[in-house]
Amino acid sequence: HEEDEREALAGVSLKVERGEWLAIIGHNGSGKSTLAKVMNGLIEAGSGEVLINGVVLNDETVYDARRAVGMVFQNPDNQFVGTTVEDDIAFGLEEMLERVTRVLEMVKMSDFRTKEPARLSGGQKQRVAIAGVTALEPSVIILDEATSMLDPKGRMEVIATIQKLHKEKNITVISITHDLDEAAQADRIVLMEQ
Repeated sequence: HEEDEREALAGVSLKVERGEWLAIIGHNGSGKSTLAKVMNGLIEAGSGEVLINGVVLNDETVYDARRAVGMVFQNPDNQFVGTTVEDDIAFGLEEMLERVTRVLEMVKMSDFRTKEPARLSGGQKQRVAIAGVTALEPSVIILDEATSMLDPKGRMEVIATIQKLHKEKNITVISITHDLDEAAQADRIVLMEQ
């Protein structure tokens, strides 16, 4: 860090409306992922504040915030904890089986319920990761470069899944992306620079 003491985020201010799909684009190092992690309390901001559903994000509210704001990362393998797809989504949930059934149907992965995540394609893994986040019933989903490691087919599968969630569940979507096709789906685009 010594050679680069620049703040990752400075003077960033934005409001995301309920039910909106917001795309955040910008060069590598422009602060997109840092912003995402600040939004759900994975990184604490040195100054300023984050409000989620009108509640200030702090040490007391961070766990509620993470329940409200689900996150899907670039590499779905980092998200899996169970030995099968259904274990993974059910991890830590009550009323889990009916939720598992529901979210797997939603992302069109019901046939893969008892498979090991390692045996899935990239697009399938990412759809399971989205299902896992959705099972927690967040009001906001942040996709941090969630399609960047996928081939075109996998990318289209994931974008279609996000569109469906956004439309049917009225989930607020924040997608951090380099993919202009993905960004073009959004209601609004924010460009980050330096």
